[in-house]
Formats: sequence, C-alpha cells, structure tokens
Amino acid sequence: MSRAQTILGPILNPRANGTVEFTAEGAVSCDERGTITYVGPAGAAPSSLASSRNAVGVIAPPFLDAHIHIPQHPIRGRFTEGVGGNPPEGRLLAGLNRNVFPAEARCADPHVAEQVVEAFLANTLANGVVGGSAYMTTHPAAVRVALERLPREWSVGLVLMNQNCPQVLCTNEATLDADVRALADDFGNRFIVTDRFAVAVSTPLRTRAVALAAAHGLRMQTHLNEQLREKRLVEEELYSQYETYTDVYLRDGLLDRDAILAHCVRMSGDEFDVVAEKRAAIAHCPTSNTLLGSGIMPLDELVSRKIDYAICTDVGASPTVSILAEMAQFLKVHAGRSRHAPPSEALFRATLAPARIMHLEDQIGTFSVGRPLSFIEVACDAIPPIARADDVILALLGHPDPRPLRGALDDLQGTGLDAGPALALLERDVNETAKGLESRVVRVTMAGEVVYNRPTPQGGS
Repeated sequence: MSRAQTILGPILNPRANGTVEFTAEGAVSCDERGTITYVGPAGAAPSSLASSRNAVGVIAPPFLDAHIHIPQHPIRGRFTEGVGGNPPEGRLLAGLNRNVFPAEARCADPHVAEQVVEAFLANTLANGVVGGSAYMTTHPAAVRVALERLPREWSVGLVLMNQNCPQVLCTNEATLDADVRALADDFGNRFIVTDRFAVAVSTPLRTRAVALAAAHGLRMQTHLNEQLREKRLVEEELYSQYETYTDVYLRDGLLDRDAILAHCVRMSGDEFDVVAEKRAAIAHCPTSNTLLGSGIMPLDELVSRKIDYAICTDVGASPTVSILAEMAQFLKVHAGRSRHAPPSEALFRATLAPARIMHLEDQIGTFSVGRPLSFIEVACDAIPPIARADDVILALLGHPDPRPLRGALDDLQGTGLDAGPALALLERDVNETAKGLESRVVRVTMAGEVVYNRPTPQGGS
C-alpha cells in the first residue's frame, strides 16, 4: 500500500540551530515510500500533492528518550517506595537496593523479560516516544530480547556491575567477551556498552569494557554525579586515588567512547570542562532529579561550554515515560534559574537534540524534504490566532506554573531534599502533571506509516 499522503495542521518544526519554527496552517507531504516531498504553509503547497487529511492536534517530530531503564518500567514511580525518610546512603542507593535490583533480577527469566519489553514498547509508543538509549540488565539474553523486540531507533545496553550490588546481578565476567561480541555482531551500534556507575563497577571491569567497546566500535553510557552522598562515596571511599567522580571515567577511558552521561547534577566546573573536552553528551532528567531529591542540573554550565544534552525520563525514577511531562518539569526547575530554558528549547531537547546524540538526525527530529515522514499528533488546547512556537508548546504542556513550587525548588537546588513537606509537594505536582499529559499523543506515524492510534474511549464516536 502506498504511503503517499498530505497532513494538514499546525506544525512545530525543530531546526538544527536550536530554534523551533511554527506554521499555524501547515502541510507536510510524503511520497509512496514515506519520504517527505513538501513541508511548509498549506497555501503554498503544490497542487500535485497526495490526498490530504487534517491532523488531530499539533504536528511535531516524535520523541526520543536517551536515558531510560526498561526493567524498571514495571516499578515506575515506585523507585523509593518503602524507603525511610533519610537513609544514610541517600534515596538513590536505598531505592536501588530495595526496589530496583529485585525488579532487574526478575528479568533473568527470558519470559519475564519479554513481558517487560512488550509493555515498555506499548507504553512508550502511546506517549510518542519511538526510540532512544535504554539500560536493560546484566543478562545478555534479556538484552537480546529488547534489541529484537524494539524498533531500530532504540539502542539497548548490557549493564555491567561487579561490586556493591546483589551477587545475582553481577556481570558474568567469564563470558563477557563472548557476550559483547555476539550482541555487537547481531545488532551493531544499537548495542551500547553500559557501565552502571562507579559505585557498582570496578576499574578493572570498566577498562575491560572500554577495550571491548573500542574493539567492536561501540559507544558507552553511564551515570555521573547524581547525588551528593553518591559523589562522596565515589570520591572519598571507592576511588579516593582519583581527583573527581568524572576523573574516574576519564582515566578509565569511558569518556573516549562517545559517552552518554546521565544526570551530572553535582558537578564541579572542572568536571564540566572535561565533559566538554571529550564531547560527551548529557542525559538531563529533571523529573528523576526532583523525585529522588538529587538537585537541579546547572543548565548554564552546559550551555556556556556547548555541551550537548537531551531531556530524558530516567524511568523508573519517573512515574511516566511521557516526554511531555518531562518537558514540563524542565520548564519548572529552570524557571528563574536559566535564560536558556524557553519552551522551544524543551521541544528541541526532546526531539532533534536526542536524535543528534543518538546519530539519528538524518532520519528523525525535524521535517525537511528527503527525510522520512515521521511525526506525532498531540492534542492541544485552543491555539491563539497569532501564536509563536513557545505559545503553542506551553499550550501542549498545559501551561506549567512553577510559582507554587519556588521554595521547594530552591531547597532542591541547594543540597538536595530528603523526605519532608518540600519533597512531598514536588511529588504531588509531578504526579498531577503526568496524569494530565500521558494521554495527549493521539497518533504516531513513522516513515509515512501509522504505528499508533489512541484507542477511542468506550462509548465514543
């Protein structure tokens, strides 16, 4: 069946320079192969374009999530469930031990892994998320399930751990070379070597992983400087011979592997300089950083050094895979703290920026002639007759208001938050936002072919 079609409606189009173009009465058309042949004002479209239909809502590129944990999808939003108010190791490490590691251990069973991956795929697609970079588990069979079941826009990592984790989740170092070779041979650079973080990976295992990544032409991903107590554990106890947390990854070679670094909340200026010099990318997860009480990533430090970054969910610390909800949280946490966080920046960092980080920018993230026609349709409140891109994006996000959260966010930015009224306020706000935005994506189209349609409510027309 031919994929040739023309879609009419308001279009948000991120551009390579970081801006977003808005066309109120737009048209985008593709040929029978799903390749874009026209994008622009509907009134200027050639009369020869394929038959048209009106979009349901606003047309935008699909979302990509460059940092998400597949085995934590069943416990999303319950990362710290049952964790006491102020655990000495911090909410991050306490949540890992109590809730996350048991969830990941269940994926040792391939049937469980299949069920988890299928639910993850259905949920992400329903929220307009069509790819990104995901962590699986330490089990090669589970990683294979994920890479086989997920679309090619997804990269998936075999997680490495050999210390400060349950024995059942330790990497099988005897088979590691063969496991990496087999996954690399079968999936190429969709397979990403995944260092859990310095707390759970020793230097010998990390340097071995770096060598394997180099031998097979693979990139790497990890976590860095998420919480103060984590940072102190790494720098003062586990790796006291290194200068900083970032220095661990620098001297062990991880930063030479086109690295994606999650969080980077508690960084020194020198550490940001290293990240910039190595041209690593940062996965910015404002919802996770809020709910775990970690802090607020210093956005201006990235911008001043031209460090590339994407907005990501970090599910399961986030209760939702919705990138719309993550964009709303991005606007809230940086309001009044950075002039580099307008609504258009949020959309760019959820679409074309992660496409660039994932080396998919020639396929997805913006609309231009010759690219595949891949887009989402997002339900939106009424758009003003004369509107800018920022106005439309705010309408898509339900006009997030950071003012009631200002005091709590100030505390979060300081030394972070433990359980208490401020964190409870932020948690309620995140959950309410998620509920309001999880059902906004109406349809997802990839290369001219519809891959998701929101089900019509029972009794609807």
